[in-house]
Amino acid sequence: MKKISVPVLVSFKKMTLKEKAKNAFKNSFIAIQHNNLIQAKYSMSLQQKRIMIWLVSQIKPTDEDFKEHTLSVKELIQQCDLSGESSYKQLKDITFSLIEKGIRIIDITNPKEDVETQISWLSSAKYRNGRVTLTFSPELKPYLLLLKDRFTTINSIDLMQFKSVHAIRIYELLKQYQDIGERALGIDEIKECCGIKDKFKKYSDFEKYLLLIAQREINEKSDIHIEFERIKPSRKIEGIKFIISKNKAYELRNNPVKETQEVKRKTPIIDTLKEFGLSLRVINQILKENTEQTIQNAINAVDLQLSRGQVRNTKAMLMIAIKEQWHPEKYKQR
Repeated sequence: MKKISVPVLVSFKKMTLKEKAKNAFKNSFIAIQHNNLIQAKYSMSLQQKRIMIWLVSQIKPTDEDFKEHTLSVKELIQQCDLSGESSYKQLKDITFSLIEKGIRIIDITNPKEDVETQISWLSSAKYRNGRVTLTFSPELKPYLLLLKDRFTTINSIDLMQFKSVHAIRIYELLKQYQDIGERALGIDEIKECCGIKDKFKKYSDFEKYLLLIAQREINEKSDIHIEFERIKPSRKIEGIKFIISKNKAYELRNNPVKETQEVKRKTPIIDTLKEFGLSLRVINQILKENTEQTIQNAINAVDLQLSRGQVRNTKAMLMIAIKEQWHPEKYKQR
């Protein structure tokens, strides 16, 4: 499977209404759900899923009861990518369907008993003076409030960038198993969790239009990296084995704290590497992979070459010197 990385774009320009809407959705970063809810079987549009991700991220770990959550209708319309004169009606239809739409939650913590709970996402959606107030269905309390174990923590900002609701669902199913490093799921199980039980009859369509799209989005936009293998005990493909690991490209893009800590700890050598034209991101990677002595030896070796006028591209030579662990003693006699 091909690995695809996409740079994160940061803008400090005056915000458009759409950007303001995204900011409103980014007030909280973390969404915590019980694993039974992640395993639930339901159908949901991308707009509905985005609304629910935002709502879940508004819950505080100490909340003992659900609170009402209010947002500007205009911001919500922008976040849901709705447009045209009917966008207000479309939004009302979306929130109304979250009241009507059922979820089938299976108790995976007690496999010996056949326990299924059928509930809805929202108990109400109130529109007034250009704002909408959303309230969770009270039956969701055991799956969202005061969770102590069997839960999964998700970065809501990452999921808001997804363009495929099925990619979000697969991410949730796999994030749950990140520490284990792999997860096997049946084809029918994946379809049921994505609410598409009767779609993609051919495996080739299932892989092309669901798995590969989900893999690309997850690897580009989230904190985990996934590969997958087909489970084929006979002639028929019956399931998928996912291999789950940390997304190193994501960590480099989104973890400036680690870079700052490295800079503070090794400021003198950092300054020297900067003089060679290396970016902070490259410097941070070098510090992770090499000892300070190895880096200093490489710098001294390149300095000797520089003093003799034998270097055309100092930046490239330093990278080679670090990689090959050059030592200045080797070049003193040349």
